[in-house]
Amino acid sequence: METTWYLRLFYMPIVNFFFSWLLAMIMQAKRMGAPEMSKPLMIVSLAGLIGWCVLLWFVPFRIDAAFWIGICIVVFGHVVFALGYSAMRTHPEKDKVVVDWGIYRISRHSHIVAGMITLFGAIIMGWNPKSPLYIIVWAYFVLTVILNHYGILHEEKINIEKFGQEYKDYMKRTPRYLGKPKSE
Repeated sequence: METTWYLRLFYMPIVNFFFSWLLAMIMQAKRMGAPEMSKPLMIVSLAGLIGWCVLLWFVPFRIDAAFWIGICIVVFGHVVFALGYSAMRTHPEKDKVVVDWGIYRISRHSHIVAGMITLFGAIIMGWNPKSPLYIIVWAYFVLTVILNHYGILHEEKINIEKFGQEYKDYMKRTPRYLGKPKSE
């Protein structure tokens, strides 16, 4: 039985991208600059997004418990995005260079964590462990997590060069991904 186009997950990455962009515009996260990406990294990122959309074109979903659990996970990911953008707003009482309040108190890279949460939610929405394509989707997810980890390591080196000791101190206080803030 052929699945209709609107019961496929291909539009989830586009919705996530659009929602993240919309949040940035609404929240006016002026402290958050554009990511410093080289041209090859930009091309790889864009190719990854397109590849993810193409892959998800072939992943159907049903309106069942897994779909609703996936939706809840995606919404939670967008809440994390919103908290990150909110912390990046200009605060007259918080004039520090390194943002270490809000969600950035429990995660140095909440934007990456939020992206992985929304990606995970989209995968759960199309839950079908019997499908070989679904195994490929999980492999893509694992590869994305690994590549994001190496991207974060590179970003941290740049931030150490840019912000110096203040960022090193922040790294000692705050977990890379998620966790309880270390004592100050």
